[in-house]
Amino acid sequence: MKILNSKEEDYHIHSFEYSDWMSSIDEIIRFSKEIWLKKIAITDHCQATLDFLHIPKKTLRSFVSARWSNVWNDVEVTFWVEWDLINEAWDICNHIQEKTWDFMILSAHFNIYKWNPKDINKAYENAIIRHHKDIKFIWHPCMKAWWDHLDIEKLITVANEYDLPMEFNCSNYVNWKTDLDKLDKMLNRAKYLYVNSDAHTLSELRDNKKIWYDFLKNNYGYNLW
Repeated sequence: MKILNSKEEDYHIHSFEYSDWMSSIDEIIRFSKEIWLKKIAITDHCQATLDFLHIPKKTLRSFVSARWSNVWNDVEVTFWVEWDLINEAWDICNHIQEKTWDFMILSAHFNIYKWNPKDINKAYENAIIRHHKDIKFIWHPCMKAWWDHLDIEKLITVANEYDLPMEFNCSNYVNWKTDLDKLDKMLNRAKYLYVNSDAHTLSELRDNKKIWYDFLKNNYGYNLW
């Protein structure tokens, strides 16, 4: 296993403007500098998830590409979209307000996936085969929500075949949403890994990754912090 991002990088952060975060993009960026982050990605939920959660439209997605810039500091900021699997074919939702982005993150949420949950592995496999050139990594694959429906070893095999990193999702771990058996298999078998906060608050942005690094040190002997 090779961890691809440093403790100064976080690529799973949600915003108030386009998702379910409690603070604005500018507030996130100002605080990121205070906690020594150098690179971040504001990666908000796709439109299917926003619609399901009844999250209202607050501003135009086009603003971040056409009119916005970081006026606060030298933190490098990118904007991505959290794709969602829709069914067992290769159908995914890959946009916010019909706007796609250069890098997409593949995820699956139990209430968004519109098919038999027993077919979730097939859905992942089909989506990876079709879209692997556009996928940056696979988000929170160890969620308890999928229970026995997801065969993590099969997913790891497909991800490794295409050199796709998987994610350790610190928010899920901190909030007891991580299947620790699946996590152990991912840490031992995945080629590549990203460690991200999945922050929805400033305190999560500050604390989540540190908590997981402590877990990794205490349970697997990695001293990365």
